[in-house]
Formats: sequence, structure tokens, C-alpha cells
Amino acid sequence: MSWIFRSFLAAGLACAGAAAKADTIVETPSTAVAGSFISEYDNALAPLQFVKFCMNYGAECEQDATADQQTLPSGERARDMLREVNRAVNDAITPMKKPTSPMLAHWTVSPDAGDCNDYAVTKRHRLIAMGWPRSALRLAVVLTEGGQGHLVLVARMSDGDMVLDNLSSSVRPWSTAGYQWISMQSGSNPRFWVAIGEHGAHLRASRPASVRTPS
Repeated sequence: MSWIFRSFLAAGLACAGAAAKADTIVETPSTAVAGSFISEYDNALAPLQFVKFCMNYGAECEQDATADQQTLPSGERARDMLREVNRAVNDAITPMKKPTSPMLAHWTVSPDAGDCNDYAVTKRHRLIAMGWPRSALRLAVVLTEGGQGHLVLVARMSDGDMVLDNLSSSVRPWSTAGYQWISMQSGSNPRFWVAIGEHGAHLRASRPASVRTPS
């Protein structure tokens, strides 16, 4: 992992822009084709603010106690729930720039005002309360086109990964969001994170070259 990415994690997620309100909504259908799911690679460092979040909201980071008994809501019902939660949370939280220093930053569930981190954890919290399996709802770190750190929620459905984002009023397939994908919560344990997308592929490919034998 490069020092740039380590610094990015240490500095925190600055978040980009304001929340998109529910006005013009264009949904892009997802189909079960190659690329519908985000590629996952090796373990990655969790954002430092996430570690603090788990200390403050321990229940949010627990594994499913009844994972074997939980199933995703069916097809269109699942999409309706995602759209409903994405719009409701985008409307409910007033955009606010918050400190990104690990010592000062904190993620909050259902605040009156907040940044991308608060939108993402609130959407995950609401969907879990609606019966969604925790393993299907995964926070993900991305970089915007401008290179800014941003947090979104990925909902893993049977036909692909969908993105709930405070910068978009629509729920989109991950591949159409226009982001560089960096890391995401593990599906097996929400406290662990994995490297994803081209970033994850690059880290795995460069690993042998980065290991030097002392001379």
C-alpha cells in the first residue's frame, strides 16, 4: 500500500459536495452480467474514523447473529426500499462540512446535519432495521473524479452491487457511479475491510515487487 493511500486513510474522508435531493430521479437497471459485482482482493486498513465509529456504535459493527436465516428482500421490493431510504436520508440530513482529523472526526447515525459518512452509516442503519442482512450492506471508500475521499453505501443484491450516495438522488449500479473504488467492508465480518476494484488489483499485482530482501 502506498504512503499516499496510508496518508489518505489517516487524514480521513473529506467528502464531496452536498446531498442530492429527490427531484429528478433516473434509475439505471442492474442485470446479472460480468462486472455487476465489485471485485474484492486482499485485506485493507479500515478508515480510522470507522474504528472510532465502531467504538461509539458497537451494535452497528456486529456480525449477523442469524445470518443463515436472513435473506434479501425480493427483486423490485428491494429496489423500492433502497430508493426510499436513499431519498429519505438525503432529504433528512442537512449537508455540513465536518473535521476530517482522526482526533476530531466522528460518524453519527441520523444527525440533523452531517457529511457523506453520516449519510452512509444512517442508510445502512435504516436498512438493517428494515430487515436487510448486514452482510449485504457495506460501506465503501471511493475517490471522486476530483480525487477527493468519499464514503458511500453498497447494497449487494442477487444481480449486482448498487450504490446509495448522498451525491445522487438515484440508486445506481456501482459501475456507473464514476468513482475510483478503494476499499469496502468485508461481507463476512463488518469490522474488516478489503481492497476493491482496480486499486485492489494493483495492490495485489505490485505486492511481490514491494517486498525487498534486506541486502
